Amino acid sequence: MFYNRSITNAAERTALQMQRSGFSGAGYTIFNSCKSIVQEITFKPMKVFILCLLTALILACQNSDDQVPITVSHWNKVIGNPVLQRGPLFSNDFYAVSDPCVLFHDGVYKMWYTGGGAVLPDTFLHSSISYATSFDGINWIKYAGNPVVDIRSNFWDSLGVETATVLIDPSAAESERFKMWYAGTTFDGIRYDIGYAYSPDGIAWTRVPDAVLQVGEANEWDNFFLEGPSVLKISDMYQMWYAGYDAVVNGETTDGTVNIGYATSIDGINWTKHAGNPVLTTTAGAWDAVYVQDPEVKFHNGKYHMWYGGTDVGDNYFQQTGHASSLDGINWVKSPNNPVLQRGESGSWDANTASFPTIVIESNKVKMWYTGKDVEPLPEFPAPYFWDIGYAERTLVGGAIIE
Repeated sequence: MFYNRSITNAAERTALQMQRSGFSGAGYTIFNSCKSIVQEITFKPMKVFILCLLTALILACQNSDDQVPITVSHWNKVIGNPVLQRGPLFSNDFYAVSDPCVLFHDGVYKMWYTGGGAVLPDTFLHSSISYATSFDGINWIKYAGNPVVDIRSNFWDSLGVETATVLIDPSAAESERFKMWYAGTTFDGIRYDIGYAYSPDGIAWTRVPDAVLQVGEANEWDNFFLEGPSVLKISDMYQMWYAGYDAVVNGETTDGTVNIGYATSIDGINWTKHAGNPVLTTTAGAWDAVYVQDPEVKFHNGKYHMWYGGTDVGDNYFQQTGHASSLDGINWVKSPNNPVLQRGESGSWDANTASFPTIVIESNKVKMWYTGKDVEPLPEFPAPYFWDIGYAERTLVGGAIIE
């Protein structure tokens, strides 16, 4: 997660930069050569930096070069990737764009995504939630008033908000037609809980004061942070799948790993965690041996389908995308073809990461938008890098999703 910190010591900054895997490292210097100004930005390392450090200590993960399985993908990435890119310097998303959530509504593709940035005079680099629209899913226009959900002082989400999922509820009051669940933090930037907001249009959001789903106790599998929720409403019941990290070493199989849990609610605010959590776990010795996280769940033709991020290394990201299916949303079977969306070849824009997907199912096609990165650790400014959103698609086979 994040914590608020300013680092000016170059050695410390470099050491932490080698470990970071989130929206920001432990220090970042922007050089304005025209004005000969060095702007030191205060910001927060993302959850994955802390997660990586703890996981490395707990699991003593092997070198990543030996742990990246390559399989054949049935997904076709578009040639023009990435389709949504980082913004200009000192915008709310100049550092990264990631974690998309896309819905097709009223003839328009609507995307909510996580942006990492800072807008002067604010020099506090943090995550926020932005909005974009497209008529074809490839050419996107960012909303001029971004971000649509930002940090708020003196609340539980005052240090960062991210990984939003949005549901359009036709049965809700018009003022609450759009419903959002998201991860947020203020507890030293490490603990993340899940919040809720509602909107009449997907742009102007009203948040409830407190987090609606919180981390578990020290002896539970989700004791450190929650993030990446995915929510469906079926038969007047809200169902949520979410990622949780177990940072407590107490002899449990989830120690030092990220897994996926399940919760239900009748109003989208008061949630009950499934007693048998987690419902999707890491697989020892497999491509997703360390993290399974940020699920995207769809219900199609009587079956639940989950796409999720996974990796078998404890640092420098290397996330890819897996698939699992279920008849009840609780008991899941992973695809034998995992990971179904792989990282790109060396030198490509998504060579380091191709994960954290969102899915739209259409009559003859399944469409995916995902987070891509080319390198980790990130290069020193102003060297270019990719931390953007890409697009891939595949056809439905006889109307069925087969991964």
